[in-house]
Amino acid sequence: MSIITLCTDFGLSDSYAAAMKGVILGINPRTTIVDVTHTIPQHDIAAAAFILNGYYSTFPKGTVHVVVVDPGVGGQRYDMVVRTHEYVFVGPDNGVFSPVLTEGPAACYEIKIRHAAAPTFHGRDVFAPAAARLSLKWDKSILGGIIRTPRLLDVPKPIISSRGMTGRIVHIDHFGNLITNISARLLGTLARNKTLEIFIKGATIHGMHDTYEQCRTAAPCAVIDSFGLLEIAVNAGSAGEKLGAHRGDTVKILWK
Repeated sequence: MSIITLCTDFGLSDSYAAAMKGVILGINPRTTIVDVTHTIPQHDIAAAAFILNGYYSTFPKGTVHVVVVDPGVGGQRYDMVVRTHEYVFVGPDNGVFSPVLTEGPAACYEIKIRHAAAPTFHGRDVFAPAAARLSLKWDKSILGGIIRTPRLLDVPKPIISSRGMTGRIVHIDHFGNLITNISARLLGTLARNKTLEIFIKGATIHGMHDTYEQCRTAAPCAVIDSFGLLEIAVNAGSAGEKLGAHRGDTVKILWK
């Protein structure tokens, strides 16, 4: 049995996601469709890329992952298929597949299904039929030329100094947790056995906790999250609301 996942910014009040499912099931009625989310912030390619990175590798080998966050639909960007050793990805060539393309070897192809495509809805008319056909077999007839330089997002990296590092908030999740671009691996390499102070939006956090439960007060605390990234959280609350934080805000760490 094949699996197709859907991740879009279509929302839940319109028929767009259902139209994609109808096309997919018309071609491959035996596939399993998994709705990852349809509530990516509108046109937010970076948020979609972050969400994709959190789930795609948890699925069985052979899963087809469809991501449609496509503010450039009908424009000059490619309709793209990305094939790795384990998965197939279908969506626009706008940087949304950056986590996959930077992780390891991948081949990128243009999709040739364009003759019946509405210029404003490639999710239904290009990506859905391509995903459905590829879930049945590796169908080269729908593939065009190789895309040799797929678009990649400019993902910020922490700035490191002798006394600490400066990173940024790269995602705010449903609970208001502030996820940064500072990895546990980097922290472990540079700050092992050192006392940390973390500064964000006028707040100072002393040291790290292992779990949310250990953050017993309403003050922000720092943990390493399930992605292996430094996260600022509030136990049973929203760090985003408490600090008035937004994606892109600075997080500074000093160590002794």
